[in-house]
Amino acid sequence: MTRLAPQLFQQRLRQSRSSYTKNTPCASTASLLGNWAGRFLLAILAALWLMPLSSAAASGNPRPEQGLLITPLRQYLSVDAGKSTQSSLSVANLTDKPLDVNLSVRQFSVTDYTYNYTFGNPTNDWLHLGVTSVHLQPNQTSQIPYSLTVPSGSTPGGRYYTLFASANLSSQGLNNTIQAADLVYLTVNGTLTRTSHLQHSSIPWLAFGHSISFSLQPINTGNIYFFAYVSGQLHGLSAKATIAPETHLLMPGAVRTIEGSIPSPVLPGLYKATYGYKTDAGQSVMQSHLVIFVPPWSIALLLAAFLLLGRLLSRKKHPNPSKPTPDDSNDNN
Repeated sequence: MTRLAPQLFQQRLRQSRSSYTKNTPCASTASLLGNWAGRFLLAILAALWLMPLSSAAASGNPRPEQGLLITPLRQYLSVDAGKSTQSSLSVANLTDKPLDVNLSVRQFSVTDYTYNYTFGNPTNDWLHLGVTSVHLQPNQTSQIPYSLTVPSGSTPGGRYYTLFASANLSSQGLNNTIQAADLVYLTVNGTLTRTSHLQHSSIPWLAFGHSISFSLQPINTGNIYFFAYVSGQLHGLSAKATIAPETHLLMPGAVRTIEGSIPSPVLPGLYKATYGYKTDAGQSVMQSHLVIFVPPWSIALLLAAFLLLGRLLSRKKHPNPSKPTPDDSNDNN
């Protein structure tokens, strides 16, 4: 058997590797992909460099607000039966044209679950506007007074009004109606009931993502609106701190669907989830359920462990035959 000198053997090996690398399709593809990757990277860097310039140009010419502005957006008033109160709102013309603004009163309510607002004609004449129309020049603001008179013997609880400001705006030959609204929450003093109960709640028993979502459906069983502060927390190994509660309005007699979330823990395992709400009247409604948290990385780690175990068991059942050493081959020759 002919033997090559060690230096000559290494030289021929390097030549064969170099020739294979230059002539294979994989090498040309890799080179092509490298060129495209370089161009793509340059394009991203150019876009990032131009973004601040475009942002600065945009911020240099801010687009002004257009339409009507009404303030405040909400008012909370309390009146005894047989008494009256005075209040006002501001209406501003933010267009570049004079406007004739009409003012009107509606009562509002909310739909179950979605809490969409619905507006209708008032069922009483308690709220009276000081004026029903006003002429506003561009960028002019006007104060609109109104009064609320509650008759004697009125039932305690909530009454809910909307003050609308509307105007017609002509632009490029088209007539558009622009509106703004102020919500008035009136409380007739007396025996006020702020109670609620939970119609339905849900949370998944198995969670995977960055947060664990939950759902609540409370109903206000009292006679006045109030606010609910919704929160959730996990208890167990590597559970994160609870986040600040979210505030939601609950109107009398309406069911509201409220979605919330709890930060997922770091490690997989079995956790106890506590979620619910507290009201500004002091009522607390909480739910507790067990949740199994399985982060995606733990699934990948488990699969890798099973694959590794399978390979080890396969090698034990089918050991590789021992290969002859160079010394054995020389001895045979």
